[in-house]
Amino acid sequence: MKRKIIILSNRGFIGSNIYADLIKKNKYDIIGLNSKNCDLLNYNNTKKTFEKFYNKKITIIFLSTYGRIPADDFSVYEKNISMVNNFIKSVKHINIEQVIFFSSTCLYGRPPISIPINESKISLQNGYYGMSKYFSEELLKLSFNCPLCIIRVPGVYGLNDNNKSVISSFINQIYYNKKINLYDGGEVLRDYVYVNDIVKIIKICIDKKISDTFNFSTGKSYKIKEIIDIIQKKFNKKAQLTNIKTNHIQFDLKFDVRKFKKLFPKFKVTNLKKGINEIIKQKYK
Repeated sequence: MKRKIIILSNRGFIGSNIYADLIKKNKYDIIGLNSKNCDLLNYNNTKKTFEKFYNKKITIIFLSTYGRIPADDFSVYEKNISMVNNFIKSVKHINIEQVIFFSSTCLYGRPPISIPINESKISLQNGYYGMSKYFSEELLKLSFNCPLCIIRVPGVYGLNDNNKSVISSFINQIYYNKKINLYDGGEVLRDYVYVNDIVKIIKICIDKKISDTFNFSTGKSYKIKEIIDIIQKKFNKKAQLTNIKTNHIQFDLKFDVRKFKKLFPKFKVTNLKKGINEIIKQKYK
């Protein structure tokens, strides 16, 4: 019998990529849930959705979230915690084989306490979204005895992200000669993960029933202006930059990936240059 896997939600960028790949492989029995057929903000609706899985063994990939954009306010915290609470209460009579929860590196703070960031450097003083992810993790730990895999990811990019990621947005703007707002000189360091790598790591986590918490990043951070330069060279054209000075606190993000490498010693993360090249090759040539 194929392993039954539920993806919450299969409509977002990451979830849709995972869903499409797992369906295509035909190795598992895949079920996609989203706000249309399972409103996690509504307990009765969530409970009714999961009732059909009573007495069945299932694995849950939990991606549903309300992000910190456009506003990282208390409502973001309330919604994220409510979704996790409603999920936990609705599956208490189900045989859960494994839970894979997508968290965020925002729980390390903006700015973080120090860099490079390892899994213990939690800092919740300046963001409702990060706080919601931390307490969601803790609620899940208290509620399940099955393997619980918590993946903390920074920015994710790839094909079909509708130019919402920084990487895809820069590629699109440079290719079509659109203006790019470069804030405070683009000096901050960032690390972005290629969505195909997330799909690959999920399959490993499922097959090995990983039960741990880890940062999933490349371990190689680039300045924003360096990312723009990489794309410029790929297209052999200059970006139309508008430098904007702000009063915002600028901070770097650099991740300690030693735990990840120990858990997945054979995994080859896609470096940023290769990921950018893949998008350009498939979408712009």
